[in-house]
Amino acid sequence: MRFTRLLALRYTFGLRKKGAVTLISRFAAFVIGVAVFAFFVVLSVFGGLREFGLQFTHAFDPDIFIESASSGRFSLNDSRLKAIQNHPDVTLISATLSQEMMLRFEDRTAFANMVGVDSLFASVVEGETMVGEWVQPNAYDLVLGIGVLSQLDGAAYSHPEGVTMLVPNTRGTSVLNQQPFRAQTAVVRGVFQLGETVDETTAFAPLAMVQEILQTSADQVAALYVKLQPNADPTAVQHRLQTALSNDYLVKTKAELNPALYKMLQTERLAVIAILTLVVLIALFNVVGAIIMTLLEKKSNIKTLHQLGAPKPSLRRVFFLQGLLLSGSGGGVGLLLGVWMVWAQKAFSIFYVPGSALPYPVALEWSSFWTVLLVVGSLTTVVAWLTSAVVKRVVTK
Repeated sequence: MRFTRLLALRYTFGLRKKGAVTLISRFAAFVIGVAVFAFFVVLSVFGGLREFGLQFTHAFDPDIFIESASSGRFSLNDSRLKAIQNHPDVTLISATLSQEMMLRFEDRTAFANMVGVDSLFASVVEGETMVGEWVQPNAYDLVLGIGVLSQLDGAAYSHPEGVTMLVPNTRGTSVLNQQPFRAQTAVVRGVFQLGETVDETTAFAPLAMVQEILQTSADQVAALYVKLQPNADPTAVQHRLQTALSNDYLVKTKAELNPALYKMLQTERLAVIAILTLVVLIALFNVVGAIIMTLLEKKSNIKTLHQLGAPKPSLRRVFFLQGLLLSGSGGGVGLLLGVWMVWAQKAFSIFYVPGSALPYPVALEWSSFWTVLLVVGSLTTVVAWLTSAVVKRVVTK
């Protein structure tokens, strides 16, 4: 083994005349370095774009979402809910109550899912208003999606007469009560914009006001929004809470709230990895050329070593190690440069999105690092081993 390692190191890094073989070997290492650099940077950019998109598209989604499995509402006095508060990875819990309502402003109407939120909601989720302020507890305020506001007319924003919310009167009508709807007026204090689907269907209001118009008790809610510690594993927390709450509650992670989106992003990531793998495979043809040229140049030396007693497997291992060294040296430098480039972009915002002051988003993730190592290492091993088999033909001639 020591003999093969020393010979492989000499063939790869030994001082030789500046001939064609030396140039081909250096060029092969350079091309592998460029391919690995591009592989890591592209994966990091894709990860940054994914995080950037999710940050805005689903900014009002919590780390953990809990709702009743059998009915639309449940009581906060349920003793089993203490398991959420006692979990070490849970930092904040917000209670919400939602209901589909009709909104009316002057002669225009719109329908929206009105989400009643408590004072902790804004701290649990990442979303915020684009214009105006967030709703205040025990006030009669509204925060509307920009799509809902456009349906009502932009003049509804901060209008002193406010917007009227209407819900069916579930207690029915009688001789003394001829109103089929219950109504409540509130002032629009803020507007948010996330995405077309959310903007046109969602509105927020104080939890107490929604409970009042729905005529429910103060302990009745529809869902709990849970915020976890930064380094917590959402899946592990989900399993523990689901066990503690039994089958009467549904515990979901952020990914499970949007399964179609996350599956699409995962599919896109796999497609990107497949394309970049082909790029690396094409770059490895330069390593194949370098090994074959070294074999041809050292043909007489190889035959001499074989006649002196060096077995064919040992000679093959020499050129197999040469392929690993060429790819390892070039790929290692390329990977280090890629990590440095991504870190520099995150720290100093070197590149910006054209036409804006927004730094190009990147994500420095361990998953990208290990993906590059696994793909490049596997392909290099296979290609170098197959190419080194040529040594048998050289020896037998």
